[in-house]
Amino acid sequence: MTVFRLANPIYLLGLLLIPLYLYLQFGKRESLSLPFARLRILLQLKADKKLWRFIFPILHCLMILFLVLALARPQWGRGIRDISQKGVDIVIAIDVSGSMLAMDFAPDNRLKAAVRVASDFVNRRPNDRFGLIAFSEFAITQSPLTFDQRAMLDQLDKLEVNIDASGTAIGLGLAKAVARLKDSKAKTRLVILITDGVNNSGEIDPLSAAQMAKAFGIKVYPIGVGSTGLVNFPFQHPLFGTQYQRVQIELDMVTLDRIAELTGTGKAALATDAAQFKAIMQQIDQMEKTEFDIKLQYDWRDRYHNLLWLALLLMILDLGLKLILIPILPD
Repeated sequence: MTVFRLANPIYLLGLLLIPLYLYLQFGKRESLSLPFARLRILLQLKADKKLWRFIFPILHCLMILFLVLALARPQWGRGIRDISQKGVDIVIAIDVSGSMLAMDFAPDNRLKAAVRVASDFVNRRPNDRFGLIAFSEFAITQSPLTFDQRAMLDQLDKLEVNIDASGTAIGLGLAKAVARLKDSKAKTRLVILITDGVNNSGEIDPLSAAQMAKAFGIKVYPIGVGSTGLVNFPFQHPLFGTQYQRVQIELDMVTLDRIAELTGTGKAALATDAAQFKAIMQQIDQMEKTEFDIKLQYDWRDRYHNLLWLALLLMILDLGLKLILIPILPD
């Protein structure tokens, strides 16, 4: 946005010199006596209304106008937004154990549904830093905290179920997420913990990890995913390829609720289908907003130089005309 201002508007009072000059110039008129030869030349230069009498006053008034405006220092300013944000650092910890292959989020399995919803969440928050932890029987950092949204989305797309995993280390995954956030200077730090199982692996239990999060002031939003009853689970038949059988997958919502309680987020959420999962993430998005302080500053540039050049050109013109006309006027 571009705006205009005068840095020294008080100098506009100098414009009062123009009517004063005109009064002094035309208030008292004296008759001139010209020799016949000079009068004949002057009559050739003048128009019907004797416009020659106004040439110099007009030039002088314009010179005064441009000089006064230059002294007032006209400036054009370009608006610059000074944005300081109180950002949110978010680590998404996703369970990639074998149970995430369950098809109760058809047409996707649980992991693909989680990736799709998490990607949508990341896309809606371009001003936050994100990190990604994947855990099964162990936990790895897929992405450190970054503002690079594209890199984060790429890492989400690369997540795969660890079919060789023999357990689920929820506590280890949460502890790894806390480790990524503990040194962050962001105003708000939170972990979104997505799992469909029970902690049965790893050196750190979930409640100990939650206590760590609480000690560092990190909020944890646990989300349990999956139906509570029997679900379709794929297996490979040697003759008929991928087949499905109905299985029961245990989900420890009690522990997830306790994690939420310890870290100040109330209660864990349960997503039994894709729509419910998306609604939970949207609710988190609404609760944990990034705060912005926006100030509009202006980069001012002086524009009086052109006015000075115009005044100088008028002075040169005035001098040139005087050199032409003065010789034919009486001494």
